[in-house]
Amino acid sequence: MNTLTTTAGNAQEYRTTMQEAALHFLQRHQGEHLADDGHLFDRAVSYLVNALDVPTFMADRLVYLAMSDLYGKHKPAPIGIDYGTGDSATVALLRFSTGEKVLIPCRHLPLRLQPPTAQPAAAAAN
Repeated sequence: MNTLTTTAGNAQEYRTTMQEAALHFLQRHQGEHLADDGHLFDRAVSYLVNALDVPTFMADRLVYLAMSDLYGKHKPAPIGIDYGTGDSATVALLRFSTGEKVLIPCRHLPLRLQPPTAQPAAAAAN
């Protein structure tokens, strides 16, 4: 009976440790995958399987739980463009979570994101 409890405790400790390893991997590499969480997920699973010898069936679940922990605490801050702030040559990048605004020249935006009035001028400049 005591051996069963110890084995179950060791298995739980192993899963917790590997989930923490996945969480640390995700934290280190999330800046490399701003738009594609699926690729980050695959990289984390691959890391657990190849570097730490975690079984594949378990690695998927551990990374899923680690991503839930990561994004449950720190949701990625979406950024928007405020065309109403500034003049015709500038727009404001807006971080929705904090309300911070930074003015940038319209010419730094891709053509598809520029306000309609700035598109002909930007096309002529290129």
